[in-house]
Amino acid sequence: MKTREDDEPRPVEFVGAGGYGVPLPFTSSSARPAAPPAPEPPKRWLWLAAAGIVLVFVAALYLTARTGATHGTAAPSASALSQNPVGAKGDLINAGLAAQAQALLGGDLDGYLASVDAELHEEFTLRFHSLRALRVARWTAQVTETPDEADDRWTVKVTIGYCLGNPACEPVHLVLPTAWTVRDGRAVVTEFQRTVLPWDLTALQGVAGRRVVVAAPASLAGQLERTVQAADRAADIADRFARWGPPPTRYVVYLAGPEEWRTWWNGQADSFDGYAAGSYGVAVQPVQDGLENLLAHEFAHVVSLGAEPGTLWWLAEGLAEYVADRDGSWTRDRLPSVRRYLRAERWDGSVTLDGIPQGASDDDRRARYGIALLAVTCLAQRFGEDQMLAFFGSVVRKGSDPEAASLNVFGTEWAPVAEGCAAQIRARAR
Repeated sequence: MKTREDDEPRPVEFVGAGGYGVPLPFTSSSARPAAPPAPEPPKRWLWLAAAGIVLVFVAALYLTARTGATHGTAAPSASALSQNPVGAKGDLINAGLAAQAQALLGGDLDGYLASVDAELHEEFTLRFHSLRALRVARWTAQVTETPDEADDRWTVKVTIGYCLGNPACEPVHLVLPTAWTVRDGRAVVTEFQRTVLPWDLTALQGVAGRRVVVAAPASLAGQLERTVQAADRAADIADRFARWGPPPTRYVVYLAGPEEWRTWWNGQADSFDGYAAGSYGVAVQPVQDGLENLLAHEFAHVVSLGAEPGTLWWLAEGLAEYVADRDGSWTRDRLPSVRRYLRAERWDGSVTLDGIPQGASDDDRRARYGIALLAVTCLAQRFGEDQMLAFFGSVVRKGSDPEAASLNVFGTEWAPVAEGCAAQIRARAR
């Protein structure tokens, strides 16, 4: 029997998610996700970092990476359960998880549902088809703690590692609370914490490109091919900036309609057209113009920020803007807002902006992104792109302060560099 302790969102452990300014994904203990926050006015081209929310990483025990399903876990016998109930319970659950993983990768829905309580079949069926649409190529699942209940209902955390599009990827991991019971000698899941990841909430259709996998609800299926083409081009752009490790074997893109935007990742991005959740994927709305630029911006976050969140908004966002501005279109788009911002004397002259203030207008948001873009462009023009990226790596990825990084990378103090870029921004905004 499926039980529900409450209907409020509960935190779930996401392990090793790259990203900056992305809210911690929460899960809902029922199929109904938590209510999203009140919507803000719609905004194009802004990444979720504008909200000033920093992704929280939860350290957790996770599986050793391995390709394909978990194999070789035999279900314990009835005598084993009676002689060693604690260890045998874990073995029994792991056997069910292994069989389920094999069925998922093999496209066997009946096998996938064999260890699932009937009340959960609907959500597990949605999850199965959505993951198949995303070309799930690797799925491991294993108990991370030994069940200690004496009765026939066992609550345990399960660690999942998965790859979409390519089994050789670095798997992403999450830890989910679950409940199980024994029926006919096998473990059956009676509760399985539902996440607010797109594939866990929405029936998705998917298309694989050369470098990407793109998925969308049925209402947006007609835009999948167009999005794949733009995403493949954006991947080529972003790949060039993967200076700290190889780019993803496949970038994962979720195309969201209004309903999905309100529920995926708990609807934390109402005022933006796109946001990056590191290894878990990129979500974008179906904008008509500039989709390639938007995706290049989000992919730039994926390749530049690694497994730890950045700490400097202006530099993390400025680099993503710089990557997307290869044809100068984003500078032209931002400059009118920057001019108005400066003329209204809302800029204090510092290039090291801390993000978007609460209650900032749509135009002010665009202006602050423009200032970040112009600041990073200034560094690239003055010192060269390689040195700008080395400065980024030292400050954002290694945690150096700009003063020390400037001396080490640029060979000069940071204050005159920042002042020179501020003067250049003022000149561009005249």
